[in-house]
Amino acid sequence: MNNKLKIMLISGGISAEREISLISGKEVEKSLDRLGFEIINIDADPGLLQKIKKNKPDIIFNALHGTWGEDGEVQKILELSNTPYTHSGVNASQIAMDKCESEKIFTQNNIPYPKTILSSIDDLKVNAPSKYPFIIKPRSEGSSVGVSIIRKIEDIDSYILDNKNRKEVLIQEFIDGPEINVAVIGENKTGSIEIDPKNEFYDYESKYFDGGETQHIIPPRLTDDEISKVENLALKVHNAIGCRGISRTEFIYNQDEKKFYILEINTQPGMTPTSLVPEIAKFHGISFDELINWILNDASTNR
Repeated sequence: MNNKLKIMLISGGISAEREISLISGKEVEKSLDRLGFEIINIDADPGLLQKIKKNKPDIIFNALHGTWGEDGEVQKILELSNTPYTHSGVNASQIAMDKCESEKIFTQNNIPYPKTILSSIDDLKVNAPSKYPFIIKPRSEGSSVGVSIIRKIEDIDSYILDNKNRKEVLIQEFIDGPEINVAVIGENKTGSIEIDPKNEFYDYESKYFDGGETQHIIPPRLTDDEISKVENLALKVHNAIGCRGISRTEFIYNQDEKKFYILEINTQPGMTPTSLVPEIAKFHGISFDELINWILNDASTNR
């Protein structure tokens, strides 16, 4: 790609994942600098369209995470700007972020998904299953923000207290087993990785601030056939939702059933030093700079 191009890097934003987005943005900025591009660094906010019109970039690199940044809202702004941008477009971003909508796609494509019900935060105790443990998670959030394993009735009270500003949450079946993450780059099932987290699951701290205590096992401790199966499932989901660029899909492997359950798909995977897609890409011979350059080459409008 012509390294004289002007790249607008948008990060930060207004979501609960702002801190992670800034870290991703910093790593992407270093790469863009090494690649020789002119960089316009923008801390994105609802006035983004005016900033795009003022700076007239050739390409917009979207390093935002969480609501507003990867739920289709920013993508609407980027489409209005008529400027080529990276990652998925409006529709795929909306579906992937809304776990109720993405569940419909999983079900239509016969991809196993844990038993899940939608509940208001006020009705959590009424709707809670009698069997422990189970999972409570937000309907639309990323980076495991607001996700908890509920092991006793008191945990529900704690969750409500900590999440009283949420309207809707998902109550989900707990499946015990290794977590497998799969990276998809374009039309290729690039690779997979197993996560052995520091905490009881791969939560926000384990993903970003655990001091290296979470183990990233690559390739996963699975048979070749199992690896092929889970990677094909991730590619199937990526295409069914209509993702563009890169994605990362999370699965839990039920070893008794020999079945992979999808948890979610992420259309804006992290680019931090502990992020999984760059790690998977590196294992398969794709450097961080090569990954960033590929993402830029893939940028377009009408995504």
